Amino acid sequence: MTFAKKLKAERKRLRLTQAEAAAVLDVSPSWVDKAECERREVHILMQEGALARLKEFKPKAVRP
Repeated sequence: MTFAKKLKAERKRLRLTQAEAAAVLDVSPSWVDKAECERREVHILMQEGALARLKEFKPKAVRP
């Protein structure tokens, strides 16, 4: 599975918008959009860090 697919799957699992995921990752919403659409080449260390941060993230409230 590509980083783009893993990132999007993790974001969807957490029910986050791209903007909310960007806030968790401390990047711009544009970064998330481009990474998910494979329009941005993301360094392997950034990939690992981004996925780890999302996996550790605990949403405060779950949306319906």
